[in-house]
Amino acid sequence: MRYNNYTITITERQAGGYPVSAMAADGGRAWCMLPPADADLTQLLSQVALLPPNAGAEAILLEAGIGLFQWLIVGPLETHFRVAWDRAEQAGRGLRLRLTIDAPEINAWPWELLHDPSRDYAFGTSVATPLMRYLDRVDQFGLPMELATELPLDLLLAIPQAADLDLARERAVIEQAVAPLAGVLNLHVLDGLVTRTGLSDKLMSGHYEIVHFSGHGGFSDGRSYVGLNRPDGATDWADSSVIVRLFGNHQALKLGVLNACRTGQANETQAFAGLAMQLLRSGARAVVAMQYPLTDEAALTFAREFYRQLCTGEHAGLVDVAVAHARNMLAVLYPGDPCCIAPVLYTHATDGEIFTLPREAAIRDVLDPSSQSARMAMLVSSLQASMDFEENWALADRPRLEEWRAILRQAESSYLAHVSDWRQDVRQVAQQGLALVQARLASLEIALAKAVS
Repeated sequence: MRYNNYTITITERQAGGYPVSAMAADGGRAWCMLPPADADLTQLLSQVALLPPNAGAEAILLEAGIGLFQWLIVGPLETHFRVAWDRAEQAGRGLRLRLTIDAPEINAWPWELLHDPSRDYAFGTSVATPLMRYLDRVDQFGLPMELATELPLDLLLAIPQAADLDLARERAVIEQAVAPLAGVLNLHVLDGLVTRTGLSDKLMSGHYEIVHFSGHGGFSDGRSYVGLNRPDGATDWADSSVIVRLFGNHQALKLGVLNACRTGQANETQAFAGLAMQLLRSGARAVVAMQYPLTDEAALTFAREFYRQLCTGEHAGLVDVAVAHARNMLAVLYPGDPCCIAPVLYTHATDGEIFTLPREAAIRDVLDPSSQSARMAMLVSSLQASMDFEENWALADRPRLEEWRAILRQAESSYLAHVSDWRQDVRQVAQQGLALVQARLASLEIALAKAVS
């Protein structure tokens, strides 16, 4: 699926409320002034923040999501938004929601709950409408790092010792999730005693595009903390400034994943002060962090579903789609638990893409690894390019047209052999290639018929 971007920007509070603007993919804009939230909404959001795991609070979560939508999507903004959404759906595209919120007290709200009551639609858990906290302030975060990278990607999994967490299971889950990606994603593990020095040494020893931290986290007095280890095994609470210094000199980092409680919580009084946002300042392209506590089971589910979606299939490399998929699975498996809105994505990647892989390699990964599939991958790229213009077959003589027809028919047979494959990714690539081949064949047959006459 391809996506149209829809950007909503809420600036700092003024005398009349919060100025908000929206921009659609076609460049259309809308503006309005949002009044301060009423007491009912603020009280409801406060209740959400205090919900414990396994709360069974479907009604509260739904009411809060609807309240957020009805506060934000009003007046000219509602018309503008619904038109943009309809246009995306009519074009067979998704709608990527990019929330840019400068007001810290508003940024701290759980926007991942956003729910349209008229369509009974939850945005944050749908891969058709991935929702991100989009940080486009160049003065605060600089320009995004380069997308292109080479295979394999390197992922560092840091798991400090914690007696009350089943982190060995999380390691096993992540190892299982990335096992099919050998040659595409290499996993490196730092576990046991993870001290500040040990983590620094590990970072210096490699070139890691993704760093995943699992363990304890906390938020106090406007600052985020993660639990590392002291040499004697005791917990070493490192605040956000320490973590940023540790990662600041490692410019390869494209994604940070903080699978620890409250690492995604925002400061309600100071803009851009949370750990996730500070990591973006240090050079990361995107950070996924948790704004609410998760149980061990929920943390394991998130890790499994997130990496499976991020590293395989048609949406490989799109971190916003991976987060939306993981949130949805949390909602499915733990209904009424606020864990489904715990993962927050902060990024200044305009389209949710944190890395790109060579096109041929990406297609070959989902087709059989043979010389035939390599030729198919090369052909689909050529076919896609040729569909962008009207081919003038009349410039070719008949022998050349027949040669092209033989090549296209061979490609058609190759794709047909894969359209019923049991793997969804294989079927999708095969169907895409088959449609392109058959379109070119139809055009070519017309040219050959004219050549005969």
